[in-house]
Amino acid sequence: MTMPLEGIRVLDWTAFQQGPTAGALLADMGADVIKIEEPRGDPGRGLAAIYGMELPINFYFLNQNRGKRGIILDFTKEEGREVLCKLVEKSDVFLTNYRYLHAEKMGVTYEILSKYNPRLIYAYSSAWGPEGPDKDLPSADLAGQARGGFWMMSLTKDDEPNSLGAGFADEVGGLITAYGILLALIARDKTGEGQKVDASLLSGQLEMGRLFLQLYLVLGFPTTAGVKMLRSPLWYYYRCQDDKWFCISVLQADRYWPDVCRVMGLEHLRDDPKFKNAAARQENIDEILAIFQEVFLTKTRDEWWELFKSVPIPSAPVNDAADLVNDPQVIANGWIAEVDDPTLGKVRVPGIPVTLSKTPGKVKALAPELGQHTEEVLMELLGYTWDDIAKLREKEVF
Repeated sequence: MTMPLEGIRVLDWTAFQQGPTAGALLADMGADVIKIEEPRGDPGRGLAAIYGMELPINFYFLNQNRGKRGIILDFTKEEGREVLCKLVEKSDVFLTNYRYLHAEKMGVTYEILSKYNPRLIYAYSSAWGPEGPDKDLPSADLAGQARGGFWMMSLTKDDEPNSLGAGFADEVGGLITAYGILLALIARDKTGEGQKVDASLLSGQLEMGRLFLQLYLVLGFPTTAGVKMLRSPLWYYYRCQDDKWFCISVLQADRYWPDVCRVMGLEHLRDDPKFKNAAARQENIDEILAIFQEVFLTKTRDEWWELFKSVPIPSAPVNDAADLVNDPQVIANGWIAEVDDPTLGKVRVPGIPVTLSKTPGKVKALAPELGQHTEEVLMELLGYTWDDIAKLREKEVF
């Protein structure tokens, strides 16, 4: 069975998380993604060691480089750029998240590479976008979250900005980049022409916060006011008896209010003037939240989940990673996959979040070792001989 992107070749010159994630998403759907690293390797390979972690598997590098073939290529040498240009001629996509100033220095900009292949899709996954005063500034995940406004859309109970955890902006930026590449490939099928694709940390965060941004644009509500406006005891999360958490996720609050009161044993509040409708509950939000919290502490999370499911009322347990991998919905839909690696044996990895009935994707392999496929790629795609490879090695091109 074929996969959607079989026959598409991607040159992946990326580092850390945002750019590599885009490449991994394409590899999952069948693209031949060739990860190009300089001799010292993607700095993401050493991130765990920087923080003093000695791990049997580099989970960070694995996460965003699975399914790729890996080669070493030194662009600072003329021979290295010659190899790259030959690969560009035989590829569909060149993907990078290095700063554009660095791409210019290395001679691998869109303007240069597209001369070797006018059908090339050049995907640039940046921090702050291709235009504006900060277009060449460096950044990373946490700053992308902060500047993108999403922290202020998920305030803590003390109205402090709330980080969504390491990697959120990078993953979204990679997803947006992959989306742009797919659009450009579809356009190329129609026009025969390649083009440059720009995506960024910042644009991805704006997309994630589009609802609150739209609220501000049309009504002028600041983010914090919008968050508070939507506060509801039926759109909230509560600590349970076993110190786990449970979330109620009801938008049609007045419709479900009687059911929630019944399930929680709070029928006496159903017609209470302070709580009988959404507007009243918001006016008395602190009081009703305190009442709900006290009741939730009387049962475990899973007991509440069974009660709310029986109605059913939109709700869910608040899972951590250990819960998630055992969640029956995650298991049933194959969202945890298993890769049989020749060295490590069977390794579980996050699965593919979208299913195509006739051309499904697949996690093909773990991340490559540094330079693992250099000879294979050059011989297969460019027809190099072992003598050719030996000469390049002598010149330290890889």
